[in-house]
Amino acid sequence: MNLRQLEAFRAVMTTGSITHGAQTMHLSQPAVSKLVADLEHSLGFKLFVRTKGSALTVTPEAELFFHEVERSFVGVEGLKRAADSIRNLATGSLHIASLPALSFSFLPGVIGEFRKRHPGVSIRLYTFSSSTVRQWLANQQFDVGLATRAHEISGVSSTTFLRSAGACVLPPGHHLADRQVIEPADLAGEPFISLMSGDQARRRIDRVFEDAGVERNLVVETQYAMTVCGLVMEGVGCSIINPAAAADFVRQGLVIRPFKPRIEFEYMLHTPLLRPLSQTAVRFIELMSEKRDELIAQGAFGEAPTGAPATSLSHPDAP
Repeated sequence: MNLRQLEAFRAVMTTGSITHGAQTMHLSQPAVSKLVADLEHSLGFKLFVRTKGSALTVTPEAELFFHEVERSFVGVEGLKRAADSIRNLATGSLHIASLPALSFSFLPGVIGEFRKRHPGVSIRLYTFSSSTVRQWLANQQFDVGLATRAHEISGVSSTTFLRSAGACVLPPGHHLADRQVIEPADLAGEPFISLMSGDQARRRIDRVFEDAGVERNLVVETQYAMTVCGLVMEGVGCSIINPAAAADFVRQGLVIRPFKPRIEFEYMLHTPLLRPLSQTAVRFIELMSEKRDELIAQGAFGEAPTGAPATSLSHPDAP
């Protein structure tokens, strides 16, 4: 007994004849007759009585069996609907882990657009430090992770997602606000808000000022670029950060200016290597990449480096 035989039996029962059943299945009449005969042989009892010149007669056993077949087909139709929902992203879930610089400014816009396209998908966004994002992805507990670069991580596939040029952020009305470009000498003696010691970007920033022989007045050290922006808005000092983190604060009056020489901020896309990417995760990564490219074209991330690599799905199970 197989599904095709049951479909033929059901078609004959619902249409009342072999001929009409064959039409609904887009098969020949002999093909449907054989499917029904094979089913009868498998079951061990007659389903129909065929009398020459008379209509097909349904046996009592067929009536009982048809009731069970209908119940089964309700379940099959439910499975088909579930498959359609999964295929069309009408259902499902997505777990994202990101460092604050992108979870507060970049990802909300991506998630908003993704939800418009796929309202049935449930999304959880967690904001962690980069080291924690990488750790959770290594544990295979998230679908997508955004964090700074690190050494190769076991169990994680990593590709460059975004490279952006650091920018100088100033309080509203700052005396350097009329400069088109800020250089190290401009910040000599200025109150400066720095990322924490040990941060990769902090080391690059410090090296630029050391090479230029410029001494800043380090007044506050903090862990996240979002906190830096809040402190700058309060007039505590100025800083150099990834411009992506400053987008919301610019609307509140934060002044942002290009900084030379270039200080690069790099963010990696991490995905779990020990399990396949879902269609939902693949579509989300594609949308993230589209939004990133749009913002790069608008200059939202500063000057893009020549030959900056585009995001690629290097996961072995990615379609």
